[in-house]
Amino acid sequence: MLSLLSALLVAVPAQAAPGPVQAVVTTRDPGYRETGAWTQAQRTGHLNGTTRFTRETGATATWTLTAPAAGDFSLDVWIPASSDVNDPAVLYSWGQTRVKANQAAFGDAWHPLGTVTLAVGDTLDLTVTAVTAGKVTRADAVRLRSTAPHQDVLVNQSGYDLTGPKRFTAPGAADGTPFTITQDGSVVFGGTVKGGVGDFTAFRPASAGPYVAVVSGGTSHPFGIGPYWTYRVAIQRAVDFMEQTRCAHGDATKMVFTDPKGPRCNRGNTGVAWRDDHQFSFSLQSLIELYLSNPDALTRAPGTGRYDGLAIPAAADAPEIVKLINWGVDLYLQGNVNHDLLKEQLAWFVHAYPHLERWIPRAQYVKARDHLTALWGEPARDRWNWYDLPHSADLFQTYTIVGTGKGMLPPGHSIVPNLMMYDVAKRDGLPGAQRHLDAARAQVDWLVANLDWTDPATTKGQRMSEHVTMESLAYYAERYPSAALRAKIEQWADVAIARSQNMWDFRKYSDSLWIIPEFNEPGNVAGLPAAALAAARVLDGDPARQAALRRIAAGQIDHVFGRNPADAHFSHDAATPDGFEGVERGWPKEYPPGQGAGELEEVRGVLDGSPKEASYPYAPDADLGYTEGWVAFNTAWNASLAQLAVDRTSIAHSPKRPGGPLTLRLRAPLNLDAAVRETGTLRVTTAGGDSETVTVTEAGPSALDFRGTIRTSSGTPRPGDGILQLGGPRQAVTVSYGLDAFATTVTF
Repeated sequence: MLSLLSALLVAVPAQAAPGPVQAVVTTRDPGYRETGAWTQAQRTGHLNGTTRFTRETGATATWTLTAPAAGDFSLDVWIPASSDVNDPAVLYSWGQTRVKANQAAFGDAWHPLGTVTLAVGDTLDLTVTAVTAGKVTRADAVRLRSTAPHQDVLVNQSGYDLTGPKRFTAPGAADGTPFTITQDGSVVFGGTVKGGVGDFTAFRPASAGPYVAVVSGGTSHPFGIGPYWTYRVAIQRAVDFMEQTRCAHGDATKMVFTDPKGPRCNRGNTGVAWRDDHQFSFSLQSLIELYLSNPDALTRAPGTGRYDGLAIPAAADAPEIVKLINWGVDLYLQGNVNHDLLKEQLAWFVHAYPHLERWIPRAQYVKARDHLTALWGEPARDRWNWYDLPHSADLFQTYTIVGTGKGMLPPGHSIVPNLMMYDVAKRDGLPGAQRHLDAARAQVDWLVANLDWTDPATTKGQRMSEHVTMESLAYYAERYPSAALRAKIEQWADVAIARSQNMWDFRKYSDSLWIIPEFNEPGNVAGLPAAALAAARVLDGDPARQAALRRIAAGQIDHVFGRNPADAHFSHDAATPDGFEGVERGWPKEYPPGQGAGELEEVRGVLDGSPKEASYPYAPDADLGYTEGWVAFNTAWNASLAQLAVDRTSIAHSPKRPGGPLTLRLRAPLNLDAAVRETGTLRVTTAGGDSETVTVTEAGPSALDFRGTIRTSSGTPRPGDGILQLGGPRQAVTVSYGLDAFATTVTF
């Protein structure tokens, strides 16, 4: 490594913006002008911009382009597809050059007209002239793009977790090509590219950066490296999104649940508590997962959102995430939901209620519990459902139906809710507890016997809801492990690993296709880490599979944050102050603001779009296709953040000795403010009956470790006195962080 670094220190390329040098001018820019009669078209153009057209022979449109650098450039044009009316013989001209072009053959892509040589700052006028009577001539965007050799280097534009995988993609780099990680022009790490990937996982710097990855001919966007980076930059936007996408913008007094056309949630009436979330966004589940997996990070301050019109409000000092959970529960109950997927969401609430009772009145719990016990086995699902498949809503059944690419019925969705209702029934002394456990067991047995993971319909074909299947199997496996279930999870892992052997670490749809046919899939990419990390957690004793699954999880997170063929974060506004720290390029396309079904375009943290099939393996100019955010995409991302929190949590301890101090170390994503030393709380119990809490404090601003100490003594346990009473050095002590199935626990 030292010899490689020495060789690379000789010449470090200047840090420059990634991508080829180019200049783009559209019909909206000052350098555009027309002669004759032109009209704005209904069709959108480059990056959803406006496009112009004329039917007047001899009419012209002219763009003035300015060379951003000296050199040779390809001169390209973009127009929207319209082969039935576009002129097959328009005339493009610049300088002394005339080129006849067939606009009927163009469409939704860049098309080269020729090559020009320019000095930096030179201007060039490009004119299109309408030629054929009765045909349409279109004007949209034009581009100068440098033809000089260039190496694209694509990274997670925000940053990488200090202890996690760190990889970038250099699509044009041959195996063995050296790369460096530099800071302020100085090389701090080096390696070689293999399979289009540069791996710098071993680099664990003390400084957050920024850094850039440099490969001969190219330099990446700057990025940071630090403890729990992804969670820190993403969690507030996740909560913001769920707060800002609620039905009626938080004023439930405007909703009418007796209206057969819908509860007036949003313009399309496609939600019960969140705008356009349908019945299969798993919204409550995702919020409860976030809370259980990292409670101290999400309960530091009262919520400030609007929560009007609730039958049973949460306490005024409740944290935002708790108010959001109560919002969903209250509106589901006001809507008298009976769809199986919505009943399942309420099951997550009643199961988690003991951890929420500080803020949510017990009357809400009783109302939800009684609603579920009355309807759990009922087949009707006539209230509030969209894009549904014919089926019974009886949650005691064994489901043999597998949902489509819309994501409405992921296999195994009833497993966890039945296990939860089993626990609730036992906790409250309700009859029929065993029926719930039997239903969960039968559903797992059916999945193990019948799902073929090599069939994409069972995996990526479930789109953003895929994570539900593996999270459910892992949840069951932790409680009721079996060789058959473990083998099934191993098989899923092997298929995912095999389909991720590419320069993006991107899990493909199949051996021959990259994405789900015909769908916008940011939610599948954003949700896959939840599945991969849940599987990794139960595959203990198999470090190779676990490492591969964590690499896949990181690869999908990187994809969301810009390590993809479009070199862009999935959120259109990612590079704005309302976006994500460090990101330089948001998704280039956006659904027209205010016109989407859920009116999500201006919501913080919305995931708008992802690359389509034409972009892979690497076509940076490919059409990015349909783009529109959806609550279901972001709730899948919530699940991934929850599983990431669990995966990053660990507990260590000093030896226990009655009368001596017990020092505890927590690693968990609690450092949401990189400039402040923050705290967390560990729960400590003994086999002798003592129960205490220990505050752990961040070792320093943006540190990896949180540490705390508790005094110990021998004698009779006195829970809550701040001293851990031990019956002897062999008495078992249990330390935990997180709640329920999302807790990390160590017993010694």
